[in-house]
Amino acid sequence: MSHKIQIINNLHKVFRGDPYINSLLGTAGERLDNISIKADEIEKEYWFDTMSAIGIAIMENQMDYKCMGKTIEEKREEIEGHWKIAGKCDLQLLQTIANSWRNGQVAIMFTNAVIEITFISIVGIPRDVDALKAAIDNAKPAHLPINYTFRYRVWGLLPPKNWEYYKKYTWEEVMKKEGI
Repeated sequence: MSHKIQIINNLHKVFRGDPYINSLLGTAGERLDNISIKADEIEKEYWFDTMSAIGIAIMENQMDYKCMGKTIEEKREEIEGHWKIAGKCDLQLLQTIANSWRNGQVAIMFTNAVIEITFISIVGIPRDVDALKAAIDNAKPAHLPINYTFRYRVWGLLPPKNWEYYKKYTWEEVMKKEGI
């Protein structure tokens, strides 16, 4: 419901039909509607998943950082990951950075003085993995090495089908494509 209708409904019924009052309150209602729309747009800039290109540019300027992503979703993920780097570096921080990356699930462990990063839910090398690598590399202590583990499909994991079924796919699709 627009603000004009709300304001007029709050008046006594005698004044609701007056053209002067309707005109006066209609202008005020339009102004309030515009302010409400602007407030909603500004509120979206506070959240990484709804941030616009203008909000991303402002965040890049404030953090003195330039996003490598091509799409707005990739830039949002990258800005969120870079924002979360500011804390003390531990496995929880690295996992938080990895969770802000929306291209699948990532498990992070620390074994034998090596950070082990395993991509759980995606077969093959995920898209935009370079942005995640850069964010984690910026957050981790410089002396610790990182080992990335990607999941690939082997023949034993493929569903039992005949050769005619798999013949319509390329080898790369059979090894990496989800849903085969």
